[in-house]
Amino acid sequence: MSEKHYDAVVIGAGMGGMCAAARLAAAGVDVLAVEKTAYLGGRCSHRNRDSAIVTTGAIMIPMAKQSAIREAFDLLGAPMDMIELTGRMMYRLPHGDYDQSSEGGGLRGLIEFAFEGNKDAAQQLFGRFIAALEEIPPDDPTFRDWLVDNTDNDNVIRLFQGFCAALMGTNLHEIPAGEFFRFLKYSSRGSRFGMARKGNGELMETLAAAIEARGGTLRRKTQCRKILTQDNAVTGAVLSSREHGEEIVHCDFVLSNTGPDRTVELVGGRELFDAAYLELLDASPHEAPIFHISFLTDEPLIEDFDGCLVFGNNENLIYLEIPSLISPDVSPSGKYLHTAYGAPSDAANANLTEELENTLAELRENFPGKLDSAEFLVKARHSGQSPGMHRWAGHMLPVTTSIRNLYNVGDGSTSPGTIGTEGAASSAREAVELILSGQAPGK
Repeated sequence: MSEKHYDAVVIGAGMGGMCAAARLAAAGVDVLAVEKTAYLGGRCSHRNRDSAIVTTGAIMIPMAKQSAIREAFDLLGAPMDMIELTGRMMYRLPHGDYDQSSEGGGLRGLIEFAFEGNKDAAQQLFGRFIAALEEIPPDDPTFRDWLVDNTDNDNVIRLFQGFCAALMGTNLHEIPAGEFFRFLKYSSRGSRFGMARKGNGELMETLAAAIEARGGTLRRKTQCRKILTQDNAVTGAVLSSREHGEEIVHCDFVLSNTGPDRTVELVGGRELFDAAYLELLDASPHEAPIFHISFLTDEPLIEDFDGCLVFGNNENLIYLEIPSLISPDVSPSGKYLHTAYGAPSDAANANLTEELENTLAELRENFPGKLDSAEFLVKARHSGQSPGMHRWAGHMLPVTTSIRNLYNVGDGSTSPGTIGTEGAASSAREAVELILSGQAPGK
């Protein structure tokens, strides 16, 4: 069995792992990143399906200067080939659609839409939102509890259920109230979003090339069999691949992008972690599953719609985009690629098979007759070791663990107020800053 040494090993090349490797390489750290599949990016990648470029999850990629994703690219001088999105958001409730970009009014206008023109009631609730943004409420009540305490309007509940499930990956009754308002506050700060012109996978390959140009090493189709420790500190990892066989790599730091639960398994089990860390791990052990549907049609379901539609009128269907209307490169000529998402109504007690079928049924109900000749490319349930997110929003694990120099990065350890790809990148920023500052626990 061969043995090598690196300063740091990153396990998993999702957005968190890739951004961690980028930051380490930019700092001159000798880093190895391994990915068990042939693809980089995790939920921020793509697959080619019948000449269409289909996302594995992410569509709207943060690209503002202060974005943790953009920072990772900029540190290596890697370009982001993006089409900036218009920011157009449409919301659907039982009584109609609200196009936020044309109607204006921001959050106030959205709440007025839910109240169907009752401006006095809308203004009262809007004022309570503003107060909560100025003084973030505690996490003890869920956001649903907070909302019900402030309104009895069913449309408002539906609206924010769709908002939370679509934009935060977690249901209304699963998100701590404080985390909702942290997200709302964070996401309103100079946000800019884009779509990768030639697919997310191309974007991640650009970052990979920049990492390697700075001396970093990336290996695809390479499994981590075990994270090695001694005296409660990381010493290396056992890797396995067809090209290199089984090998031990020694290192000073391990950053795991496999999810907090899988990280515990790779180390060798719960008995190697202290009680305080296990308490955090067990406090809210739920993943956030998601349903992913991609399909081609001869005509777009919504003409000239280069934004995203959030549904508040369904049980499971929550989100729709038409990537072809943003970048024609992602679909065959004369065809329109659509991507829809659904979520279980209760992630802790989900029936994934039935709820995926209901997501499809609700998609057809929302666009009667328009899907009769659609060519479905993906009908997927993202769960288990590859869920939509490894933890519910507001129930994340810290990037540090009770084992010295072992870190979690990714969507199970996002910074407060962040989720998804940006949250994963922010976890990489936090972990690498600890390593580079010499403030890693136990040092």
